[in-house]
Amino acid sequence: VETAASAKVVAKHTSQSMAAVSTRPADERELLSACPALAGTPLADLRSSDVKKKLLSMPVSHIFPGTRANEALTAAVAAGRARVSRASSEGSTSDADDAGLSAVIETLANLLSAPALKDERSSAAARAEVEGGSPPPRGLPRVLSSHSLSARLKSGTADAHKDAENVQYVRSLLRGKVSRQQYALLLRDLHHVYVALEAALDAAADRCEAVRAIHFPSQLGRREALALDLEAHAGGGWRETLGPPSPPCAEYVARITELGASTEASEAALLVAHAYTRYLGDLSGGQIIAKALRRHYGADAAMHFYRFDAIASPSAFKKVYRRALDELMTSSAAVDAEALVAEANAAFSFNARIFRHLDAVCGLAAPAPSPSAAAPEVATAAAAAPASAA
Repeated sequence: VETAASAKVVAKHTSQSMAAVSTRPADERELLSACPALAGTPLADLRSSDVKKKLLSMPVSHIFPGTRANEALTAAVAAGRARVSRASSEGSTSDADDAGLSAVIETLANLLSAPALKDERSSAAARAEVEGGSPPPRGLPRVLSSHSLSARLKSGTADAHKDAENVQYVRSLLRGKVSRQQYALLLRDLHHVYVALEAALDAAADRCEAVRAIHFPSQLGRREALALDLEAHAGGGWRETLGPPSPPCAEYVARITELGASTEASEAALLVAHAYTRYLGDLSGGQIIAKALRRHYGADAAMHFYRFDAIASPSAFKKVYRRALDELMTSSAAVDAEALVAEANAAFSFNARIFRHLDAVCGLAAPAPSPSAAAPEVATAAAAAPASAA
């Protein structure tokens, strides 16, 4: 995101960029003048890979409404769609070229229309950064720094995050040492977590500004995706076969349900920490897990949980999500940064405890109990073949 210094560069280069592209169409001249990072890019050439690289390196602040750059990008999206349609109908580019530019254009379109970006405070702050290089208006302190909420959540949970991802079950999952049935036990617990989390977010969003700001149900909802994966990996009767949630999962669900039912805004706002922990994890490390699972289970293996069809670019969406988090610190929402960091650490701890329970259930960290003395889930997992042979 642009700093005041880089914003001055935008102003400095505006007249130079306009002169350099005076022969280009009006909407393209505006785009280039608003963002010097695109200067010299042959935007009209659909076959140029440089177009995609330059667009994806565009400063995030350019997407905020009310700025000159935003207006130019909105016009460029419309022009880009027209070019893709025209080029496709004329057969002047390859299918890959069409798809590449079209994906970039639609990513920009999604960003420009994101509800979280319509906040008046975001517009004012972005306008100050992009167009004048002056500090944001009084009452709009900079939040995009090491003290921003997203940065504090990341740094404040680093140890808990590392602890969770280093549990043997996770490492075995990445190495293909977890069978489909053992993987289904994780999906079962995640299904319980997301049913509780998404019900709590839906309910709290109506009365809690903080939850409403980071709630993107159509883009992030995982309940249905997990149900599809469970049916594929454990069969139609997975609820009976896999049994109830594990004890640590039940405690995790109870905490989420408690927050969702709270009438105190400060309590309900703690759901933000659980949403942050789960959804950004799914969009980040979750994608690495998905690649490993496809490699071990087969390219056609059901991986609905890790697919976000309503999100054109996970990296771009994460920027939008983090900005929404950061804006909570300058809004009227009842948020306590320290309390959110503590709750996010608790969320990581719940996840780590689920993984450690699966270690024991699957015999990954200690000898597994004999099937005759084990709970149904232990017997199910113990009888499963290694993932590499599944």
